[in-house]
Amino acid sequence: MKLTGTVTVHGGERAKSAVVEVLNASGDVVDQVQVDDGGRYLYHLSEGIWTLRVWDAHGHRGRAQVQLDDEDKVVDLELDEG
Repeated sequence: MKLTGTVTVHGGERAKSAVVEVLNASGDVVDQVQVDDGGRYLYHLSEGIWTLRVWDAHGHRGRAQVQLDDEDKVVDLELDEG
């Protein structure tokens, strides 16, 4: 399944330098990607519970948990002050 989304800062500005890290249900880091110029990320993952951690060079942080079943999912992430 595809897990995609956009990372924003302060309610709308796209985070062009953010890194999105994906963790499995055991809390192990599986992978990390840098967002594209539009603040978008993409993962291809199997079914299960996944945690996303996101940060940028300015100290902003974010986190979300997602349950993937049998369809693609979009999870947008908001960065907060670190």
